[in-house]
Amino acid sequence: MISIIGAGASGLVAAITASKSGAKVQVFEKNNKIGKKILATGNGRCNVTNLRIKTTNYHGANPSFVNPALNRLNTSTCRAFFEEIGVDLVEGQKGRLYPRSLQSSSIVELLAYECRRLGVEFFLDTKVEKITKNSKKFTLHVEGKTVQTDKVLVATGGLAMPTLGSCDSGYEFAKSFGHSIVPTHASLVQLVCEEDLKQISGVKVDGAIEVYEDGQNITNARGDILFTNYGISGSAVLDISRKVSHSLLYNRALHVKIDLFPSHTKEQLKNTLKKRLKFSHEKSVALWLDGFINSKLAKFIQMSLQVKLAKNLNNKELTKLVYALKNITLHIEDTKGFKTAEVTAGGVNTDEINAQTMESKLVKGLFFSGEVVDVDGDCGGYNLHWAWASGMCAGLSYHLNT
Repeated sequence: MISIIGAGASGLVAAITASKSGAKVQVFEKNNKIGKKILATGNGRCNVTNLRIKTTNYHGANPSFVNPALNRLNTSTCRAFFEEIGVDLVEGQKGRLYPRSLQSSSIVELLAYECRRLGVEFFLDTKVEKITKNSKKFTLHVEGKTVQTDKVLVATGGLAMPTLGSCDSGYEFAKSFGHSIVPTHASLVQLVCEEDLKQISGVKVDGAIEVYEDGQNITNARGDILFTNYGISGSAVLDISRKVSHSLLYNRALHVKIDLFPSHTKEQLKNTLKKRLKFSHEKSVALWLDGFINSKLAKFIQMSLQVKLAKNLNNKELTKLVYALKNITLHIEDTKGFKTAEVTAGGVNTDEINAQTMESKLVKGLFFSGEVVDVDGDCGGYNLHWAWASGMCAGLSYHLNT
């Protein structure tokens, strides 16, 4: 018997894989439904995986830990797995693969059907409170009762999205068996700025963003940047948020620079603005910029200039304007935290887990997979792919040393 704690992405694939290997499988889920977090991924479309899965898409204290799992379940074998259970995948932007239905519910329903077809037993609305072990068996302490089992897979997920049931139980189970936890922090998360950005809240640009820690550039990204009343969001911000969140753990001084025109050099942008001056007439700088950039941004940018009428912009002021358009500087004071984060960085120390099998090196028969492990991926299907891949490794390892 193998008992899986958590009916999320990793736990469900592990259950299917272990059942196919001949195991009797039971899954304990504290929510009243399985796959709640899967339903929320990809804006409800479920970004299953990506055409360009690489080690460099993953992070943690030991990023190469993911290699055996990615070798076992690459994009091709992942696609084959889902086709076998009835899901056709189609390509979206940046190599993202989605179910053809564009409904995350399709993934959950077909995973659930396959589990039940193979005889997996589900216990929903059921919280595992503690796990203990004697010389041969594990004991799950479940709401006043005990359940004996041969092996245990902790697939409880991380701390992200607590409204969907996320909690720290997986880390507590790990610590109870002597495992160490790499400090957790939010990743793929919005950033909170010191500056008041209400004036440009709701404005979205395709720009570039650079992060500076104690004055040193530590990371950058390009893509959507959304200004909000609390700070910044958007795909580019999510891409740099892991490093920002990690730096905040150690109280580093952080600021970002946003370039509204990353495809223009300073000189190209200055020349373009010079040509526009022919039509400046009696327009304010903000009105003159309107139609060139968002009107809210135009007013925001004008605040950084001494000149108010566009016709009065001399060479020096044009240089200052170019700088303002390519260097919006914001100081980061926090992230929006686990409440809105898509994934948890940190987790069970991978030095203490067998990368081939996901089995604990400290306790025989104890396994970890998915987000509870110190592995987190970039935005674009990489985190779900890790959940499927690590769950498959754990499930296939059931028959080893049984």
